[in-house]
Amino acid sequence: MEDIVIEPLSGEHPRGAFCCNLNRIDSFFKKHALDRHQAYGQRVFVARRPDDNTPLGFYSLTTMTFQPGMNEEADAKFGRFAAIPSIYLAMIARDQTSPKGLGEFLMINAFKRALDVREQIGVYAITLHAFNEKVKENYEKLGFQVFADERKQGEYPAMFIPLSTVAATFDAA
Repeated sequence: MEDIVIEPLSGEHPRGAFCCNLNRIDSFFKKHALDRHQAYGQRVFVARRPDDNTPLGFYSLTTMTFQPGMNEEADAKFGRFAAIPSIYLAMIARDQTSPKGLGEFLMINAFKRALDVREQIGVYAITLHAFNEKVKENYEKLGFQVFADERKQGEYPAMFIPLSTVAATFDAA
């Protein structure tokens, strides 16, 4: 996707026409994303064409901690602590008119950003909540796992991928 730029969200990105066909995500992006980004509650990154500021897709990152219960490896590493630090992929979406492959391109960019953060502060994994079963299956194909602790499942399954796994995948590629 050489013709796509991914950059931090700004007021220069018109968000009113964005539509991924999930009202909750569309509403967040149109009404709240810039406020959350500017307040550093989340960092929102948009994909656009070099000659057009219109967002084709976006993702948002923040930090989150989870009590032990991800898996045995995480529990062994962080069992003496009250929480396991992670980078939380709060949302990721592409406009219904965006080019094929943009979702994967956004995810790769999020992975790279998470690895950069890992070099500066201690974080174990990227975590997220899958919106539905189809989305869950897509994340599993990328290497995400469902939390071992079933109490963390709720309406939207909690999932994670260790950043060591992400780093190894990039090293192998």
